[in-house]
Amino acid sequence: MERVIPSYGRKRSHGLSDTQKRNLADLSELHGICLPAEIIHPRELFSNRFDKIIAEIGFGNGERLINHAILRPDIGFIGCDPFENGVANALKLIRNHDLKNVKIFNGDARFLMEKLQDNSLSRLYVLFPDPWRKKRHHKRRLLSTEFISLLLSKMTADGILTVATDHEDYMLNILENLKNIPNTLFCNEINRLFQRPACLLPTKYEQKAAAMGKKSYYLRIYMPS
Repeated sequence: MERVIPSYGRKRSHGLSDTQKRNLADLSELHGICLPAEIIHPRELFSNRFDKIIAEIGFGNGERLINHAILRPDIGFIGCDPFENGVANALKLIRNHDLKNVKIFNGDARFLMEKLQDNSLSRLYVLFPDPWRKKRHHKRRLLSTEFISLLLSKMTADGILTVATDHEDYMLNILENLKNIPNTLFCNEINRLFQRPACLLPTKYEQKAAAMGKKSYYLRIYMPS
C-alpha cells in the first residue's frame, strides 16, 4: 500500500482543557464518525436519512459548519478535521444547539472520503487548507490532482466542489492540478477568484486574514452534466 504523505501539521495548538477532553471523549460517541470498514453512503451516518449531504474539510473551530447546519436542518453535514481543539469546539456547538444533522470526523479527510460511496455528496468545501509554503513541503499539500479527482468522484451530478485559500501560490498550484483532470469546469483566471460565494459564511480565520491585508481566493469546480 502506498504511504500517504501527511497533509496537516499540528493536531492541537495547545494542551486540551479538561472540558475539551470530555467533549472529545463523550460527544464523539454521539456525533463522531468512526472510519467505516467498507464503502457506505454518507446518509447511513445519520439516524435521519437526509436526501442531501454536504461535507466540509478543514472546518477550523466549526463556526461556519455549525451556522450552516442550523440554517439547513433538512441537510446532513459532515465535518472533517484533524485539529483536536477545533473538533472539541465543534462538538460543543453541536451539543449546545442540539443539532441532529452534523457528524464530525477527527482525522485526515482522505481516509473517510475513500470510504464514501461515489456520487453521494451534494456539496464539498475545502476551506483554507495548510498551504505548506516552503517548496520542499509542497508534496504535503492536500489538494493534489489525486485528491481533487477523489473528491469529484464523490459528488452528485449537480454537485459543486468549492475550495478557498489565502495563498496565491497554492491557488495557482490547484489550477495547474485541475488541468490534469478531464472534463472539469472552473475559472482559470487568478484575478477573477476574489469573490466569496454567497453560500459561504465568513469564518474568524478569514476575517483575520482580511484584516491583515491578505486576499482570499475562491474556486468552484464541477463536472458538466
